[in-house]
Amino acid sequence: MSISPSSLPEPLLAPRHDVPAGGRTGFTRVDGRQIHFLCWGPVAGPAVVCLHGGGQTAYMFEELGPVLAASGHFVLAPDLPGHGDSDPLDDFGRRELAATIAPLCAHFGVEHAAFVGASLGGMTSITVAAARPDLVAAIVLIDVGHRLEEEGVRRIIDFMQAYESFASLDEAATEISKYLPHRRQVRPESLARNLRQRPDGRWQWKHVLAGRLQSNEIDVGSDNWRTILEGLDEEAASLRCPVLVLRGSASDVLSSEGADEVAGLIPNARVAVVAKAGHLAAGDNPESTTDLISSFFAEVGW
Repeated sequence: MSISPSSLPEPLLAPRHDVPAGGRTGFTRVDGRQIHFLCWGPVAGPAVVCLHGGGQTAYMFEELGPVLAASGHFVLAPDLPGHGDSDPLDDFGRRELAATIAPLCAHFGVEHAAFVGASLGGMTSITVAAARPDLVAAIVLIDVGHRLEEEGVRRIIDFMQAYESFASLDEAATEISKYLPHRRQVRPESLARNLRQRPDGRWQWKHVLAGRLQSNEIDVGSDNWRTILEGLDEEAASLRCPVLVLRGSASDVLSSEGADEVAGLIPNARVAVVAKAGHLAAGDNPESTTDLISSFFAEVGW
């Protein structure tokens, strides 16, 4: 006799975790740290490593993963340290984040991969490629470069500092919708990917950035936030792999001039624009973002 999970009492069921359409979700340990990851496609396929932006999670790539898997790619999207359900690092900087990526790839048997990096994940991808050119076959940078706009970055910081917690997922969805005017819909039920419920019933961010900003552990006064960009222009100029710079058409973080500047530093780079999208282009217009990335990989033979 088989027993349906729906017939079991709730206390007997294992905790649920959000499995993306057509993909897998799991946990592993690398260098003693727990890492949560999503993946799609055959493990023997050409690998694509997707690194999300600051304050986001691997679910940023839930539209891209199935599309690339359908063309035979193996897509690996981890929650970066201190984000989602991955353990944090003591030091939170671009180079510290980048140092975790090669061991993660080795853990999954990935020796050569294309990278897709959004915002902080894009900076991290550049740093990984500069240190390990043998590992990186191509890069897609989503709305990031070595010169970012003060107003847009400040808006991100202000949003992270503004909310210590939310009374409900509905309240969080309302505030996030105000912050993301280009997003067609923010579904409250999906926000459990980014928020964790406390014993008092309130919901707080999973990522460590909000808490560190609110406690002033991370000093972003004046131009201090720009320290994360130090040396990024030199690393970009050292790249020899093909690079696609994607810019959200309405982005207030990466200007068209900034996109052209970073592409100009890289010998084999080009720029494309994601229509009807802001800084979080992969979520604002996933169809256009996915099409541009797929076309780029086909063009470079990946």
